[in-house]
Order: sequence, then C-alpha cells, then structure tokens
Amino acid sequence: MTWLSIAKDDRAADARGALVQVLAKDRARTAGAGVYLAGRSLLTCAHVVNAALGLRALNPQDPGSVELDVSFPVLSGGHTWRARLVTWIPPRSRQYGAAAAETLKWDGDLAVLELDQEPPAPVAPVRWVEMTSGQEVRAWYGGGQAFSYADVRVAAYEDGVGYLDGQLSGAAIDEGYSGGPLWSRMDGAVVGLVMGRITAPDKAFTAQHTVRRSWGLGWQSVLAELRRVGGVPDEHLRALWARPAVLDVDESVRDMMVGPLHLLLGDPDTRAAHAGVLAAQLGLRVPENRSTPTVEELTQLVSGAERALPTLAESLAPKVADDPRGRAELDRLLALGRLTDAARLLSVAEHRVLLGKTEHLVQGDPGLLHRAANAALPYLDLPPSLQAARLLPSAVPGVLRELETWHGDGSPVPEETPRLPALLRVVEYMAAETGGMACQALQEWSRRVATRLGVHPSALHERRADAERWSRRTAPAGARVLVELERYAKDPTDHYRCQIWRLRPDGTAARAVTGTERPRTGVEIARLIREVAGGTDSVGDGVALVAVSVPPDGLELPVDEWDGAGIDEVIPAPLGEDFHLVLRCPKLRMRSRTGLTDLKRRWKARAQSPPLLADHTVGGRAGLIGLLKTTHRDSARVHLQGDVERRGELLPVCLVMGVPIVLWDRADSGRHTVREADGAAGQLLENMAAGGSLDELPERLRHFRVGAHARSAGAERPALVWEDAELPLPDELQLADPAEGTEQQT
Repeated sequence: MTWLSIAKDDRAADARGALVQVLAKDRARTAGAGVYLAGRSLLTCAHVVNAALGLRALNPQDPGSVELDVSFPVLSGGHTWRARLVTWIPPRSRQYGAAAAETLKWDGDLAVLELDQEPPAPVAPVRWVEMTSGQEVRAWYGGGQAFSYADVRVAAYEDGVGYLDGQLSGAAIDEGYSGGPLWSRMDGAVVGLVMGRITAPDKAFTAQHTVRRSWGLGWQSVLAELRRVGGVPDEHLRALWARPAVLDVDESVRDMMVGPLHLLLGDPDTRAAHAGVLAAQLGLRVPENRSTPTVEELTQLVSGAERALPTLAESLAPKVADDPRGRAELDRLLALGRLTDAARLLSVAEHRVLLGKTEHLVQGDPGLLHRAANAALPYLDLPPSLQAARLLPSAVPGVLRELETWHGDGSPVPEETPRLPALLRVVEYMAAETGGMACQALQEWSRRVATRLGVHPSALHERRADAERWSRRTAPAGARVLVELERYAKDPTDHYRCQIWRLRPDGTAARAVTGTERPRTGVEIARLIREVAGGTDSVGDGVALVAVSVPPDGLELPVDEWDGAGIDEVIPAPLGEDFHLVLRCPKLRMRSRTGLTDLKRRWKARAQSPPLLADHTVGGRAGLIGLLKTTHRDSARVHLQGDVERRGELLPVCLVMGVPIVLWDRADSGRHTVREADGAAGQLLENMAAGGSLDELPERLRHFRVGAHARSAGAERPALVWEDAELPLPDELQLADPAEGTEQQT
C-alpha cells in the first residue's frame, strides 16, 4: 500500500514504541510502566505514581502537580524526561470510598502525566480497541527489556475489568508491570492497562491457590474514566480509537471488489477526492504530492482496514442516490465487505456518534440497551454482553461491536433491497423508549445509516412503528387507592387518623373509609387499605397503587412496612411489598403559589430530565433552591442522600417547588463519614432508579422492598414521593387549608 499508508514499523509488531518507564525518586529502580498517548500526554496508574513517590500504593490523596522521571525504552541512551502530573483519578472502591490496602480489585487508579515537549520518533501512539474475553495479550516490564514480556489470556471480562491468566512458563506479570499496555497481536492494538496481580496467601501452597492470575483495566473503562474527568483532549482519544488495523483478507474477495470500485471511482479526480475523505476519517497518511491512488491500492485498503469500506460508502452514497446502476454497484461492494472481518457495519463517524449517544443514555438508564434488544430481537438469543439487565457505559463498545455482526431483519423487504440490520432495529427501539430530543437524534442517525446501506424507507418505517407501539406498552392496570393520614396533638404516639378513597374507572374518587373518629395503629390502617384495594370495583390484574398523603412531619413514616396481614394469615403482608406504595404531601406544595404549575411542568418533562442528586455537595437548602430554579428548573426527579437532619432540610424544598418524584433511603443514618454514607446511599438510589423506564419505578421499588425484607434487618429502607400530576386529589384534600386545624400536630 503506497498511497494511503498505515505505519508498519515496530509499533505494528508490539506496543514497545509507546511503552513508558516510570522511575522511583532515586532513579535507581522502576516504579512501574505507562503508555504514550499522543502529543505530550502519558498514561499510567495512580498507584504507580504513589510508588514512585514512596507512598502507600492505594493512597487516594492527590499529590498535586508533582514531577516524575520517565524514560522511553525504545529510545537509546537512557535519557530521562520530566513529566508533570496533570490528572489524578484515585484508586477507589466500587462505592466510591477509599480502596482498602488488602483489596484485590478496585476502580479508578489512573494518572495522566504531561511532558514539556513531544518525544521524538520512534516513540509514537498505538491503536486502542476494546477488551473482550478470549484475547491473547502481552505485557512488558516498565524497563522494556525484550525478554521481560509476559503472555497472558483475558480469561474473563466483567464490569470493565479483564482477568488475565498466564501459563506456567516464561515471565509472569509482577511489580513494575503496572500501568503498562496490554497488547493484542491479533487486533494489532492495545486493549487495556495492567493494574494488579492476585497472589497466593503467605502460607503453605496448595492446589487450591490461584496461580499466575492478574487483572487489567479494559480500554472501555479507561476511556470512560478519562472522558469523565476530561483528562486527555478528546481529539487525542478519538484518534487513538479510530486508527485502523490492517487485517488479512481472502484474495478472491479483494479481486471481486476491484470491479465495483472501477465503476464507482473510475475517474481519477473523483477517486482522489473520496480517497482524501477516507484518509481523513481513518487518520491515515497520504503522499505529500497528493497524487491519485490506483483502484488496486484503494481496494487493498477498504478490504483490509477496519471500517474503511463503510466509511468510503458513506461518502459515495450521495453520489449514487439518483443512479440505480451506481447504487447496485455500491450494494455489491458492501455485500462483499460482509465476507471480510475488517469492514464492520458502521463507518468511523457513524460508530463514533452512536457510541457517544448510547454511552450517555446508558449512564442514566443502565437497563435501556437490554430492554431494547430484547424487544427488537425477540426470536434471537442475545449475545453474552447483552444478557445482563444493567450495563455500565464501559460495556457499550463491546455490545455495539457484537450487534454489528448480527444478520439483518428477517421480515420481507421491497424490491430486493437490503434487510434492516439488527443493530438499527435495536437503535429504533432505544429511540422510542427514550423519547424527546434524544429519540429524534437517534432516529435521524438511523435514517442516515439506512439510506447509506440502501435499505428501503418502508422497511425502516415499519420497524419504527413497531418500536413506537412497544414503547407505549403499559402494565396491567390495578386498583388505585388514595389515603390521607393525620394526627391530632392528643393522639397516642404512632397512631393516626385516616381517610381512604378508591378511584372509579372514570377517575373520580369515592370515599371508602372515614377513620377520623379515632386514632389507629399502622397495622389497623394497613388492614383497612388491603380491604379497600381488594374490594375495589373493576379491579384489573395489575398491582394496586396506594398513594398515601401524609402531613409534612410524616414523610419519614415507614408506611410501606405496616403489615396488613390478618390474625389468621401466616404470610406477612407489608404494604410496600404488595402494592405500589408511594407518598404524597399536598400540604407542602400548597405553600407555593406556583406549586401546582411547577408540578405539572416537571411531571410532563419526567422522561427527558435526568435525576438531580442532592447530597452534601449541593450547598444545603439555599444551594438546592438555586439548582431547582436554574439548571434543574424542569427536573422531575431528586435523589436525596444524607441523614434525617439533612433530608429534613432538603425534602420540603423539593416538594414546595413541585418536584414530583423524590427518592431516599430511610436507613441512611449518617453514622459513616459523609463520603461513605453518600456512597452507600448513592449505590442504592442508582440501582433503584436504573433498569427500566421511569414510570416503572414504583414496581421496581416494590421488588426491591421484597428483596430487602428477605435479606434481613438492617437492609435499605427506600421511600418514594410520587406526585402524579394526573392523579386527582379528593375534593377534601384539594380544599384543605394548610393553616387550619389548631388541634392538629403538623
């Protein structure tokens, strides 16, 4: 290949051209390894920096703008360079707390160093691809000695981490390898970084002990962490990701591609223009004289470089839009591409856009891709990467890569046009489930790709209609019961007076119980609610909704735990396990003149607005008010973190300002440090809010409560305010005067 060239120097053989040696303070020993990214940027592990500074390996404290000595083994002469720490991502546990010294696996643990100037050749960036199970990879000691290589296999890849198993011969990954690249010869690229090793305990060795197992952080996780903190310029990351690999191709397939390319790009000027666009997308070098490539040279590239063929087709599609013969030749070229491993389905730009949008959506709804794929491909066994109900953003590249290889839609298509690929069908279902501007962006992306592939518009529209019908699915309707609790000052502790209404099919409320004549215990009230919910006219097959209106000081009441089982019943019946038990507090909302308007506006935007996390960082009551007035004016969800005192400060703000959905953990007592408490509560709220559409949150909460009860005492105790703007309040509650009732304790 002479016109469009991919460097074939030592970097194509392995990653030592980008290997970095990180030296200890005394320069007498190697603290670890690193990778040259691009420009003046180097990447290593945070614990390697700690080791170089003589600190505890998993110390999370940011050491500041320290300078370290580094060298490039590929350069001769042993010259050292000064590199300044510019980005610190500390080692952390899965709950975002500090990683314990004895832990075997942790998150984060990355550091970006910056040189004063770019290093000379042959130091050069390497190509990066996602890590997957089964890859054979190689690591080197930080000093880069040729004999120091350690060959391992990615035996398992889970949650962004690859577990690496080595043979009982040759070198093993050990101290001094951390932070170095994991090079896949098959992919011709780096797939991640060495992070740590799992060693046998310091006692007599047995056959049960783990031998030669280490672990590394996959490129997916590295990329997500760097993008999260803005640690490396995005153009550098895109270039690392986009540089193609050259793969072996069947000569007969390559020969058959020459004909269509001659017909499409026979004109030298046209060929030069499209080849230039292709080179720019793939990050390839072109001759300085800008000469025109031959058709044979172009064929060699598009048949062997990853994503080259769909990228070329992307620029050719407008040219052949009104040319049936040209369109047929492009379809023939794409069909031949499917016989190679390099072509893939998406172009470089298409893949980059979809990856970014999907990672963003999965961050807010980890179950989105799983639900969409299950609905879009009901008769296919999902790939292993999609069998988990919740996905991390770091898993998205691998999932998309698998979906690209799946066959097209099995439904009939008009005029012998190509079938709709499985990936595009999944994208249509994702778009329908998401709604709003995100839906429009995904549908426009899908339309462009389908047009480029030659898919007939009617095939895409049919699948889009299927997806929209699926997105309007509803769970079987159940009874709807409204409850009001209040307590008079003279009432005994933990006793409440209650009124209960049931909603008729037309939405009007009919009083079912008037219990204000005397205070009742939680158990008595729970039994009344069960009777009303079970005896409601026209009850559907679904789970009943029980919306409990409480006074402002009753938002921490464990109403979901009140057990309504009868005396003779042997199975417990907590309200929160049998019903969609949610709280309301209309008296707080009535303290704002715009409360109802705010509620309706926020409720309408609930599917589009991300949740607001109200923890110790929001700045207390004043800070939360400011957020809800400005950047989160339309936010419909707030996740509260903190003890009772903090919740008592922030929860009324949410309800007065019309936030319809507020989720918190009553078990969050604040006994831990602020970071530990927020981390544990944050994990609960993340798990609760993820995994489905927002309107299914009460059902997920019910499932969670059942599981928490089974796990034992001390488990999480989630509470949910769910102020459905379309769920009417009985007239008695609508007309209630919050200032009235001098004998009531409010």
